[in-house]
Amino acid sequence: MTDRDSRRRGMQFLATAAWFAGMGWVIAIAIVLGVVAGSWLDGRAGKHPLFLLLGMIAGLALGLYSAGRMLMRYLGDAAREGG
Repeated sequence: MTDRDSRRRGMQFLATAAWFAGMGWVIAIAIVLGVVAGSWLDGRAGKHPLFLLLGMIAGLALGLYSAGRMLMRYLGDAAREGG
C-alpha cells in the first residue's frame, strides 16, 4: 500500500465518521426541538408533561426518519462507488 492509498483511506474514514456524526446530530436536534416546543405548549395550555412527552416522541420519530433517509443516501452513494 502506498502513502497515497493510505491517505485516501484515512480521508474516507473521516468522511464516513463525519457522516454518521451528522446523523447523530440530526436525531439530537430533532429531539431537543420537540422537547422545547412541547414544553412551550405545556406552559401555554397548562397540560404539564403531556405536550413535552408528545414533542419528545415526535422529535425522536422525525429524527430517526431523517437519519434513516441519510443512511439510505449514504448506502446508495457507497454502492455506486463500489465500496
